[in-house]
Amino acid sequence: MMWYVVTMAVLAVVTVFCLIRSIRSKREIAPYVTNLLIWLFIPIISNTILAVSTGADVLRFCYTVYFISTTVLLYYFAQFSLEYCNFRIRHPAIGYFMTSIMGLDVVSVALNYLWGHVFTLEYVTTAEESGYVFQSLWYHKIHLLISAALWMIAVVAFSLKTIKTSKLYRDRYITILSVFLLTSLWQVFHIVSNEKIDQSIIGMCVMGVFIYIYAIEYQPQALMEEMKKTVLATISDGILFFDEERNCIYTNAAAQFQLGLGTNETSAGFEKLLALTGEDREDSANYQSKILNCTKVEDGEEYIYDIEFHKLHDLQGKLIGSFAKITDNTERTKRENLNRFLATHDKLTGIYNTDRLYDSIRETLQANPDKEFLVLASDIKEFKLVNDRYGKEFADKLLIRIADLLKEKAVSATTRYGRLGSDKFGVLIEKDNYDEETFIAAMRDVPNVGRNLVIPIIMHVGAYEIEDKSMPVSAMFDRAFIAIAGVKHDAELKVAHYEENSRDALLWDQKITEQLDNAILTGQIVPYLQAQVSRDGKVVGAEVLVRWIHPDEGFMPPGKFLGILEKNGMIGKIDQYIWECACRILRRWSFEGRNDLYLSVNISPKDFYMMDVPEVIIGLADKYELDRKRLRLEITESIMMDDIDEKLKTIDRLRDAGFIVEMDDFGSGYSSLNMLKDMPVDVLKLDMIFLKDTAKNERTKKIMSLIIDLAKSLDVPVIAEGVETIDQVDFLVKMGCDYFQGYYFARPVSLDEYEKKNLSVS
Repeated sequence: MMWYVVTMAVLAVVTVFCLIRSIRSKREIAPYVTNLLIWLFIPIISNTILAVSTGADVLRFCYTVYFISTTVLLYYFAQFSLEYCNFRIRHPAIGYFMTSIMGLDVVSVALNYLWGHVFTLEYVTTAEESGYVFQSLWYHKIHLLISAALWMIAVVAFSLKTIKTSKLYRDRYITILSVFLLTSLWQVFHIVSNEKIDQSIIGMCVMGVFIYIYAIEYQPQALMEEMKKTVLATISDGILFFDEERNCIYTNAAAQFQLGLGTNETSAGFEKLLALTGEDREDSANYQSKILNCTKVEDGEEYIYDIEFHKLHDLQGKLIGSFAKITDNTERTKRENLNRFLATHDKLTGIYNTDRLYDSIRETLQANPDKEFLVLASDIKEFKLVNDRYGKEFADKLLIRIADLLKEKAVSATTRYGRLGSDKFGVLIEKDNYDEETFIAAMRDVPNVGRNLVIPIIMHVGAYEIEDKSMPVSAMFDRAFIAIAGVKHDAELKVAHYEENSRDALLWDQKITEQLDNAILTGQIVPYLQAQVSRDGKVVGAEVLVRWIHPDEGFMPPGKFLGILEKNGMIGKIDQYIWECACRILRRWSFEGRNDLYLSVNISPKDFYMMDVPEVIIGLADKYELDRKRLRLEITESIMMDDIDEKLKTIDRLRDAGFIVEMDDFGSGYSSLNMLKDMPVDVLKLDMIFLKDTAKNERTKKIMSLIIDLAKSLDVPVIAEGVETIDQVDFLVKMGCDYFQGYYFARPVSLDEYEKKNLSVS
């Protein structure tokens, strides 16, 4: 049996080597391999001792250790098989069951010393030799069944994985499975022949070595080659391989496209590469590595490439070949150029952005110290409303149109222009080249963007003549915009020139804007009431007007601040505050039994863009539990200048909710009768402009009479506002006017004064 002992010794050394390498491995499968090799080492030792021993006690101990170790070995082999073949035991109970069966078998075999139920040793003497012979008992059969079950788990796992996996991976599984099956047959032969020692342990050792190799050390060459081929074929960089004579032996698809190579033209790869780079064939052999940048133009398209050459040498330093990598930088270069462009240019219009315009103006002023310049700034009136009404696409076309006009008109070498943000543009122009009429004519052409407009696009332009060229460019444009602020409400295009008092006006605007919130909070904004009376002189209600009692400026009429708030969009804040003041007044009057009086409040045209007007007013009326007919709502014709359908829906919502809607300033617009036709209102308020000189102007009298008759035929009451003289009153009474408002009857007064005069009279 010496050959067996030597073989087992060699296998033990190999197993120890594999075990040490497995312990040091960082692979996830390594612990499973380690456990398997540890328990493989034990039957190697026990079988070696069995081969050289003759004593009954030693043999009994070795057989016991052998049976225990083979059970544990098969258990760990089953665990390894499931992990290696990616079959996870999802239910932990199955794992616990396997461990329990393995543990019971180990304990049962160990108890053979007490119960003698697994095996026994019988001393036999024959003509050739004498010694102890292994005799199987009843539990040995159960032990073999448990071992067979663990064996079956491993066989099934490897068999299924071999069938399912790609042929590139199949050798990893089929080799281990084959060795395991052969070893199993060898094990069966041992059991049937009842040999003293189990020679199939040699097969187990070989299987352990294969498991270590495939699980820890194995690198699938076929897979790697396939992956290399696939990666090289699909990467965007062109790859070419050359032998030592620079004959092209491989090109991937990217290189074929970049060099214009056909599928079977690989051999021409080097010549095509030289043609692209412009390199000389002889010179190209003198360098070890090189990076070239080149450009190719094909079918009008420009391609930008980086090309790397590298020579390859073996361990002795001898040339074995070379390769080239072609990187297409066309898109990256385009992106970089675009990013550089966008860093200095406006994305929408393509002209200078603010920072670049400022830098360019500074450079131009420094380069031309003897020339006189102006900066011009433009602003589109109510651009937000244009955006809302016609949509972003139209608004963008409008901005592009302005930029195109600036490009077209900027013929001087010193002219600079750019977009300052939103709808604002800036220009630097020499004073000698500036023709205001030509500039205005160009700006009037701005709305020509291929669409008929309901309202005209109005541009305002501010001009500032540069006196101090060391002033920051931003401050120059600030002055141009200050000039614009002075004409912001004008309804026609004009160029406003900066003057020092323009700055004072801007500072006043800023002061009003900044102090509004605090003024509302501290009660500086107060409601004033102007009485409205009937034909018989009875006070029936009042219009609620806004006044600002400023701590520094004193009593401020609305003309000093309402226009500013209209312009900057903050009018909604003050309107909502006055609406709520009116609701509180009406609520208190109700408690005092004065439900016979109403209040009228004004709704600014901009309120319809800043809020849901019906929702706000209905909410206030409900909050103060008002009879909604006592809160009258005054709207002007100007709200119907755009979004007519939406505005009509809004007015209908207010009337359906129970409010009385009055048309204020009737007759001040150019389409009053058309508005009267379309707009569902409950009361007409005649504008005071109609009452001027009515006693002397027969034509005006006839128009007034017709308007009042028309209103009466529509069952619409008429309030004449701005009544100042007894002659006007007599005329309006004869015409059939229903109600009056004006200085003749009462000026706007504070709430206390109004109540003292009117509520004290029963």
